[in-house]
Amino acid sequence: MPNTNISPLINVMKTAYNKVNKRIYRDFGEIENLQGLDDKIDRFFNKTYEFIEYNLKDYLTYCRPEWKFLDNKNSTFKKGTYYWLLEPLSGKENFKRSIPIFSCSISVFFNDKVIASSIYDPLRNDFYFTEEGKGAFLNDHRIRVSNRKYLENSLISLKVNNPSFEFEKLFLRDHIAFKNIRILNSSIVSMSWLCNGKLDCFIGINMDEFLIQSSKLLLRESGGFFLEATLNKNNFFICANPTIHKKIIKILN
Repeated sequence: MPNTNISPLINVMKTAYNKVNKRIYRDFGEIENLQGLDDKIDRFFNKTYEFIEYNLKDYLTYCRPEWKFLDNKNSTFKKGTYYWLLEPLSGKENFKRSIPIFSCSISVFFNDKVIASSIYDPLRNDFYFTEEGKGAFLNDHRIRVSNRKYLENSLISLKVNNPSFEFEKLFLRDHIAFKNIRILNSSIVSMSWLCNGKLDCFIGINMDEFLIQSSKLLLRESGGFFLEATLNKNNFFICANPTIHKKIIKILN
């Protein structure tokens, strides 16, 4: 059933994305012509990224001038204060290489808790959004995680934020069931596809804590489960549909 009841807050996020989507689409087309020119690609991408970040912040500030932004310099919550958390572009290396797998993300924190979250894929015009207790949506319809029950035919996305971490030795080598691994190189895209049933599991290793917190709401509202664990001094964030989640926990134990 179409969702005709988008809240004012979600509408603010959607409009913010609309302020940057044409530029993203144009620049992504242009960057294909720069392949092989690494210096030019980096400069071009940096301008694109700065444009996205500036314009998202500018519009969100215009709509909610009293709200603050979370980042590496400002990571302390004050009680009773609303905070925006932005991921201007998740999948930077994909964008630079003209690979069409990247997304933007906006979340809202209040009293150290995520109350609303959204993800936007500008190439596909896919707008994922959720608010606490209201379900998860893609554009005008509700979404749920998959109901796959067997690891053998499950699609699992992996994101390792530690080049020296040998995931296969710790987790995969003795578990032949894990044979459908995908490296999308974008945690945000992986989460949105998991919540929409395109993937059955996402395993993030040594992820940013704010990104983890902002991802949990969309996952919960789409019926998924998550687990945070530390193995061999690496922090795991494991998300999946309920059945696959249980099976992965058994393997870890």
